[in-house]
Amino acid sequence: MAACTYPNEHVLSSTMVEAQTCLQAVIFTEELGFKKVFVEGDALTVIKRVKVVEEDKSNISNLVKEIKKRFCIFDKIEFRYVSLKANEVAHALATEGRRYEIPKYWIEEALKKVEDLANQDRS
Repeated sequence: MAACTYPNEHVLSSTMVEAQTCLQAVIFTEELGFKKVFVEGDALTVIKRVKVVEEDKSNISNLVKEIKKRFCIFDKIEFRYVSLKANEVAHALATEGRRYEIPKYWIEEALKKVEDLANQDRS
């Protein structure tokens, strides 16, 4: 339905990048008006921290808090861990996003490579 990329500069760790990406996905779906959202990612640490009730005290705690703060906006929001192999579309978008200095959005369309990967993923 939609895809986006955001520049992630000056991020100290891969976990921080994954948490920032998760937050951006939640914000993007919120802005598009979706009410039922399934967020899939291959960063198990981030998925676990977003799902637990206890307060997060890790180096990504501010991002986790911001994600959780947005839960009430949705009728349903669910976070699922998927293997790296199942997340090739996201990684293709991330690679493409490195080419842009500003966020890039695709609504009801996507890059050919991304569409091909998504179609492979469905079958």
